Amino acid sequence: MFMFTCPFCIRKYSKSKVLYVCPDCGTETDPGLFVHGAVKCKVPECGRVASLRKCPLCGETIPKIALETPNLPFSIVGVSNSGKTNYITVMLHELEHSSGLRLALGHQTKATRDHQNANVDLIYEQHTVPESTPSGENMPQIWYIKNLQKKHGNVVPTYTFTIFDGAGEDHENNLDPSSTVCRYINASKAIILAIDPLVLSSIRRGGVVDADVMSNSLGGDTGSPKNAEDVINSVAAYIKSARGINSSRVLDIPVAVVLTKFDTILDHPAFGPQALIKKSSLTVRNGSVDLSEIQQVDSEIRNWLEQIGEGAFIDALDSHFKEYYFFGVSSYGAPPVNAYTLPDEIKPHRVLDPILWLFKRAKFID
Repeated sequence: MFMFTCPFCIRKYSKSKVLYVCPDCGTETDPGLFVHGAVKCKVPECGRVASLRKCPLCGETIPKIALETPNLPFSIVGVSNSGKTNYITVMLHELEHSSGLRLALGHQTKATRDHQNANVDLIYEQHTVPESTPSGENMPQIWYIKNLQKKHGNVVPTYTFTIFDGAGEDHENNLDPSSTVCRYINASKAIILAIDPLVLSSIRRGGVVDADVMSNSLGGDTGSPKNAEDVINSVAAYIKSARGINSSRVLDIPVAVVLTKFDTILDHPAFGPQALIKKSSLTVRNGSVDLSEIQQVDSEIRNWLEQIGEGAFIDALDSHFKEYYFFGVSSYGAPPVNAYTLPDEIKPHRVLDPILWLFKRAKFID
């Protein structure tokens, strides 16, 4: 029996349960156990192809590619105002236009396309900060991604690549185990944990980041400093609750710990002039991901955290996650001009490193 997980409601069932619906008369047609070619509408007077595929549980229209390809579901989790939405938008835009790995990225749904295009226009054209993700039930972005480097004859390895962006407020509230948020995190092959280093107490006290830069990077509201381990413990509890895992267990899902807005941190004395994290990413070398560069950047960030007295941050991660790397990224390449306006030139810094590591970890790329 061929099983399928709906990319919208994240429920698993036999592919034979998928509903084929005529776009003209709306009649549902049962294709049987095996679908070979087009499924005709069962109404004789209609005779059209039942081209719409719908989930029998949530009723969403399932893209054809999603039915035909394996899924790479990722969740991005973080506290409020961590820059998740900006990071996802810029990361996908850069992935779409990257040539080093010969990856072809495309949307599978109109909602995914419209959402991405709207945010790309805000960031790259209008130089305006997009709004944060609203709390509540959000739809995943559904993409397909092809690895042209592994093309064999007429076959190109293709995955459905889905990203769920949960609002920062969601993890601070009680989770409903039956919610789509919980189901999506439970089904995810990897997690991107987005953390804004500007909320850490040691950064607030350190004086390295200019007060205006701090305010603009935080959207005009500096808010309250946060204890690093409290942030990690809160997010880890959220993930464990969603996955139904005992609080004392270490999570074995790979986690990319993404420190956003890192352009504001790079002048810290811990990062000397030759620090790799200051340089443009060379993670892709000769068509494959260079793990040694990822490991070096991870080491530099760990050293910086120890120097600023945030060793408990690392300890908290060790207590919850079996496998993780630190990444320092900047979606814009420089701080916003003010709370709403971005710099004239958008120059993302190392935004692809986390997703490339996770793709390599999933054996989708070399």
